[in-house]
Amino acid sequence: MNADELYDLVEGFFGYKAKMRYINSATKEVACILYDSFWLKCDLDDQYGRFGAGLEIGKEGIITEFLGKRCSLNSDVESIKKSLQIIDEYCRLRLPDKFLDVYYKAYVLNQYEDCDI
Repeated sequence: MNADELYDLVEGFFGYKAKMRYINSATKEVACILYDSFWLKCDLDDQYGRFGAGLEIGKEGIITEFLGKRCSLNSDVESIKKSLQIIDEYCRLRLPDKFLDVYYKAYVLNQYEDCDI
């Protein structure tokens, strides 16, 4: 898998939940802001064929364990999707339901209200 494929996978998985997507093809790194709240970084390691993902919490820290669950190091599509699901569930648990409802309405429902269907 290359960086563009990882980018497409992350973008397809998170959809409206991810903003300011970023890709660095040289380092095979993909990043985005989830729910306007969390900076997610993912990468692929060519040398060992590993996938890595975590939430940055400042310049010196990154969360890689999510309430006792760790992302898979496997770089196949299904393993990456399972890892992204772990991160998504963690982020949703950290945010109030009211925020998640308003976020969904703002970025999903408003798109349908604004179109001429």
